Amino acid sequence: MKCLVLILITLTESVFCQIPNNGFEAWTNTSSYQTPDNWDNLNQMTNNSGIYTCIKGTPGYSGTSYLFLSSKAIAGKGIVPGIAVCGIIDTITYKPKSGFPFSNRPQYLSSYVQYMPSDPADSSNIKVLLTKWNSSLLRRDTVAFGVSYFNAMAHSWFNNGTFLNYKSGENPDSAIIVISSSSSVPKNGSYIYVDNLQFIGNVVGINEYSLNSNTISVFPNPSSDIVNIGFNSNHDKASTLMIFDFSGNLYI
Repeated sequence: MKCLVLILITLTESVFCQIPNNGFEAWTNTSSYQTPDNWDNLNQMTNNSGIYTCIKGTPGYSGTSYLFLSSKAIAGKGIVPGIAVCGIIDTITYKPKSGFPFSNRPQYLSSYVQYMPSDPADSSNIKVLLTKWNSSLLRRDTVAFGVSYFNAMAHSWFNNGTFLNYKSGENPDSAIIVISSSSSVPKNGSYIYVDNLQFIGNVVGINEYSLNSNTISVFPNPSSDIVNIGFNSNHDKASTLMIFDFSGNLYI
């Protein structure tokens, strides 16, 4: 079977920015369940039913634990997706209400994941939103947004990159990360495991500075086996080669 891959070559310096409880190692006992520190979820809404869509999984990709989100059928509420927000979630709309302070311009969010939507029409996902408060218009303006969808299955840990599409040259002042076991129409039994979140890279301006396309050669194309990639550059910065499939999965 032939495989077409997206090749992204950028000239950036990597920076690592801390996300609160990014390895899901810190959990707090709340009533009859545990909740990951700094990550709001829907357990507070489903607690009366004794069913939880956000639980602590062990062991993690590294460390002792990971985030385990699953969609569950709950009487009187229908199918409730497993959602975790690094910030605060609205338990009525399931939308994020706030995030955490953040002022950098990363290239992408790295994460280690496993997942399995229970229905081909469903998809687990990771979303990232960077915003900045507009004091003149009294609103939040989008600086960058990125999303990864997972609609097949992966039963072993792999590294995923959620790339950010920048809409503004401004630095953000806030970030929101939303992880969900299902799409907007959740299916019972869909789940996603997530561990080791990390922002990577540094974007200057709206568009990433990249190599001129005529300096890149990829052959043979298309290919079903080995692909040769060559490029030349006179720039004084190191070049980074990253290969992604159409789902946004990073091959390393």
